[in-house]
Amino acid sequence: MLTLEFLLSGSAVARSWGDKVVEWLRVELSVSDEYLSILQPGYGINPMACLVSIITTLLVMMGVKESKIVTDIFTWAKVLLVIFMTVGGFVLFDPSNMTPLAPNGASGILRGSISSFFGYLGFDAVCCVAGEAINAERNLPLSILITLLIVTSLYIAAAISLVGMQYYKEISPESGFPEAFKANGVEWAAQLTAAGEVATLPVVVLISIIIQPRLQFAMASDGLIPEWFGDLKNGAVFAGVLMTLFATFVPFAALDDFVSAGILFAFTITNCCLVVMRRESLNGRLEKLLALFNVFAFLTCLVLTHVGHIGWLVSPLLVFIARKISRTCPPTSFGNTQTQLYRHEKFFATPLVPW
Repeated sequence: MLTLEFLLSGSAVARSWGDKVVEWLRVELSVSDEYLSILQPGYGINPMACLVSIITTLLVMMGVKESKIVTDIFTWAKVLLVIFMTVGGFVLFDPSNMTPLAPNGASGILRGSISSFFGYLGFDAVCCVAGEAINAERNLPLSILITLLIVTSLYIAAAISLVGMQYYKEISPESGFPEAFKANGVEWAAQLTAAGEVATLPVVVLISIIIQPRLQFAMASDGLIPEWFGDLKNGAVFAGVLMTLFATFVPFAALDDFVSAGILFAFTITNCCLVVMRRESLNGRLEKLLALFNVFAFLTCLVLTHVGHIGWLVSPLLVFIARKISRTCPPTSFGNTQTQLYRHEKFFATPLVPW
């Protein structure tokens, strides 16, 4: 499941980047179709996605230090670009664009949250490079929590500024901020943001290909896959070849669906494992309640998405099952060490876990 998340998410971003490059050259630089046909030969082939996948794979094979330098540069550039777009959006903010506030109701909000979680990938990926971290027991959970707060704040602010800058029905699904700036007559900001998106997006591909070989290394160490994958360079070559093939020949929509499925299963299994670690199971009761919880959670989302508000009638069952787990499955000794972890200088215990 994590392979679907890391490897295919890198392929999806590479594919998306290839499409954005062609669109940027056509719209912003007015390149003729004669030259663009080289980058869009047809038959679903995307040469630019192939190129960025190969370059990032070669960069990973050079070593972690070189990859980290490039990642830091592109990450800071990307953060500055998001801040620029957000501030620009608030400068051009029109309160009338915020009405109606939730035009599609609760089901629309749910569908939007499902599609937006793609942008939160990578926080769990940090755990795969724990071997390169200093004082990982403390720094990893602390850095994940701080980064998550920063990214969430940036996402919310950027979304509000974009909707305030342009009416939601007129927002471009392919190039939101550049088209919104252009609609408000700020041509230079549109060109800057379009170029910035093209320039900084490859960092996501790089991070994905950094993680995948280390995931394979951990699985090889546990005997789950052949020992050949225990060599990081072998793993990088294998992951890079697969990513390049997927990015070059598979459409973005199909890759997006695979990534979403992989993340859903991976996060569900992780959350269940956390509850199993923190709670004792009496005669298999905990496993049965967790299975029941996941079934009803799936049904609730399915009904909310395709039927509407009636899905909320199922949600009280989720609260009941969670309460049942809390009352009938006592905490393990691992959970009782929470207070000591907070006070230990070598550790950082994430607040409100597992609640």
